[in-house]
Amino acid sequence: MQLTEIQTLILDAPVTTVTLLEDRAQVQRIGKATLTAGLWRVSVDRVAPVLSDKSLRAEFTDAEFTGAVNARVNDVRVRRRMLIKESDRVGLVEELKREWRSQYDQYQVLTEDRQYLEEQFEQIGTILAKALQELPIDAAWGQVDPMAWRSQLQPIFLRLRDIRGEILNTYHAQTQLQEAIARLVKRIQSEASPDKIYAANLEADLAIAQTGEYELAFDYVVPNALWRPYHQAQLQMGDNSQLTFRTDGCVWQNTGEDWQNVDLVFSTARASLGTEPPLLADDLLNIREKSKKIAIELRDQTVKTTGLGAGTRTTDTIDLPSVDDGGEVRSIRASRKANVPSDGRPYRIPLFQFQSSATIERVLMPELALQVVLKSEQTNRANLPILAGPVDLVRSTEYVGRTTVSFIAPQEKFALGWGTDATMRVQRTTAKKRDKNHLTQWNTIISTVNIFLSNIGDEVRKITMTERVPVSELEKVKIEVVQDETRDRVQPDLNGFCTWNLQLPPYSQAKVNLIYKISAASDVEGL
Repeated sequence: MQLTEIQTLILDAPVTTVTLLEDRAQVQRIGKATLTAGLWRVSVDRVAPVLSDKSLRAEFTDAEFTGAVNARVNDVRVRRRMLIKESDRVGLVEELKREWRSQYDQYQVLTEDRQYLEEQFEQIGTILAKALQELPIDAAWGQVDPMAWRSQLQPIFLRLRDIRGEILNTYHAQTQLQEAIARLVKRIQSEASPDKIYAANLEADLAIAQTGEYELAFDYVVPNALWRPYHQAQLQMGDNSQLTFRTDGCVWQNTGEDWQNVDLVFSTARASLGTEPPLLADDLLNIREKSKKIAIELRDQTVKTTGLGAGTRTTDTIDLPSVDDGGEVRSIRASRKANVPSDGRPYRIPLFQFQSSATIERVLMPELALQVVLKSEQTNRANLPILAGPVDLVRSTEYVGRTTVSFIAPQEKFALGWGTDATMRVQRTTAKKRDKNHLTQWNTIISTVNIFLSNIGDEVRKITMTERVPVSELEKVKIEVVQDETRDRVQPDLNGFCTWNLQLPPYSQAKVNLIYKISAASDVEGL
């Protein structure tokens, strides 16, 4: 039997491409080497120790120069080992202990000084109290000498004040020493314990039939890596307002390997959702007699919307959080190579950017907030959707705050809020009046909403104000706006929103009235 010698090689295979998912990442390493015919054991050092063994895969690339038909990967595996860093730190620990003893002795000295000062303060306070008790007695005997009293008592008061200041200084010095001693104890504990370093390397067994240059690719999945979309919007206001919108991929990773000069691909696939079907359970149906009374309740219904639509505004959409992609998995490649160290800190990688003309308006929803908000409407001009995530707001060159945005498809309109208008003051009052029609036995509630606005600035303000009225889902409950007593005879839309377009000159005031009536039949409860 003839044994074939296995040749070994340490392959330089740096990380070239990383595909980031919601809570993990797929890493690809590629290395090139000239191999002679025979059996080879190729090793790649300094890989992530946390990589998933089941996901590890090695293969020859399909490049023409490799001659991949003449090579085969027999096996690939990961080898891990724990290294204990045995550095000579005995001297450092002893030095830290000496510093700890010095600070502890200093703390004890301060404690004794503080106790001595407190005893002095108490004794002098006793002397002062007895001296003050003798003053009425001297006055009763006619010995009234204010100058003598002042000359005797003033030094006592000054001494008390000085001692009190010394006590406070000693207390603050003790507090600082306590914090320094606590930090020293933690450092001594960390320096006294050995450092454990986990290292890993890849090994691949290759069978080479013909000498040549080969390119070998390793793929594996690692945890401790994730990404989220992060946006920045910059608004330039003027006659033709422009919005510059930039989307970044914010990356965190602490896998144990640094990604240097790599291509990053950001995927919206959510592997963590799983594919297990739900468990079946019995669904019990109960029969009960229909109540003769109709019980109603008032509930808040959120009108969900993401963007404003490609043409007109729509409300028949869903709210998509996090890295959801609207139902279609998308992969967004970074515009340039990036460096992401393994330190767990966030790094923002540019993905795409676009500019769009913006429509500026001031909106007011006094039921939610008594502030006028500056709002811009613009269109997603990019070929990619805007994923749900936070948005940094920059007005001209000034950072004004942060908001969030939902999933916005390409060529879809969306809105952003840019903070409140400091020159507007808003007040809202409500009143209700109950009545009953004795002929029809219907109950009625008349609600009055008054909104007062004041423009204290020197510029004209055009404001779009929205109030809402309840929307009935029952025939026996009717809701209508009293047009004759409501400003501009406004009528609500299908969702119950009433909208006014107001214009306030400088240093002016305005009042808006909304009156609506809720009528319910006699067999309706809970009105």
